[in-house]
Amino acid sequence: MIFSAQTAPSSHAGSRAIVYLACLCIAAAYGLFFTLPLYVEALGGNEAIVGNILFAGAFGTLLCVGFANQIMDFWKPHIVVAAGALCYALGATVFAFTHEISALFYLAGFLLGAGWGLAFTIGPIMLSGLVTDANRAVLFSVLSAFNMLGMGLAPVAAHGLLAAGVQHWVIFAGAMVLAIASAILFYIAGRSLSHIAAPQSESLPGGEAAALHRIIRSPAKYPLIMVFLGACVFSSMVNFQTTFAASKGLNYSIFYISYTAAVIGGRFLISGFVNRKEPMKTTIVLLVLMCLSLIMFAVMPAGPAFYAASSLLLGLSYGLVYPLIQAQAVNASDENLRSRTLVYFSLFYFVGVFGFPLLGGRIIVEGGYQALLYALLIMGVLELLVAVWRYLAAQRAAVPSRNSA
Repeated sequence: MIFSAQTAPSSHAGSRAIVYLACLCIAAAYGLFFTLPLYVEALGGNEAIVGNILFAGAFGTLLCVGFANQIMDFWKPHIVVAAGALCYALGATVFAFTHEISALFYLAGFLLGAGWGLAFTIGPIMLSGLVTDANRAVLFSVLSAFNMLGMGLAPVAAHGLLAAGVQHWVIFAGAMVLAIASAILFYIAGRSLSHIAAPQSESLPGGEAAALHRIIRSPAKYPLIMVFLGACVFSSMVNFQTTFAASKGLNYSIFYISYTAAVIGGRFLISGFVNRKEPMKTTIVLLVLMCLSLIMFAVMPAGPAFYAASSLLLGLSYGLVYPLIQAQAVNASDENLRSRTLVYFSLFYFVGVFGFPLLGGRIIVEGGYQALLYALLIMGVLELLVAVWRYLAAQRAAVPSRNSA
């Protein structure tokens, strides 16, 4: 699938604002579900059940994001992303109005995975029709900031509401309303984008399977592996943070506020400096910092200052390394495979986000949060080793080139 290159006029600032607001709403709906472990625990469940629910979301993600290219051959992006937001709203509705653990929770998890996967993947595609080559990087950074604001501040707001005595089903009903609002906003924005050409199928020899084979055989495979491993860390830290903080006697709002501030601050204040450095070396440094943050969580005393510092370091390192390896995935793939590479990048990310909590929840139940943190540290070290291997492989490949020159 390819998208025709068009120049976005500056008069589309209003449409960009609508897309940003739509992304903020769906991200906030997603962030409210970071409190799901508390709800399941109140119903008599545990983290293993939460992991099963999130794993059901992996199937929804695989189905929808895996076929995103084909889906957008038939429907325009704004129709697809609005449908995804409505899927999320339907999943939230099930949680809001089902007050006992049942098979419906797994159906709802499937819908949440499908909806969030489509919104997260196709939202940037909509924005791409509203930016120029000159302002693309800045405006995509703004989009990531809105996503992070929604994800990070929604659980903080939920904490305040729950502390005030609001029942948990109201939180999920709020997620439902936010997702519906997001669908409406995406549709409105899409209707105003008549200058965007519809996605066109680009025929490649061998079809989709051959395209995936070419991507896996290229250096782009390394960022795909890395985004999966990093997503395992990210998903476990944000999805189980509420019950982790409770086990330490801490306020989980400290994590979400610190993490969000670090991600947004890092991307706006430091990302320019980071992007000017050699990307593979920078990736290694950031992953070392991410592993250090996980060690800090593992040895953390029950104090808010150390908790905030650990959260800040995790947000800064992971928040900067994600867009860095995303750019490396695109740059390492053939030009006619770049849109597919981005979709597969999202797919690998979502497999980690929704798939790993199945194992993470069982680790918590069997061995506690300390065991989970050590497991996540292993994942972080594996990602670091992949980054080091890729850097060394690139250095070895560069030696014959320099000698021949």
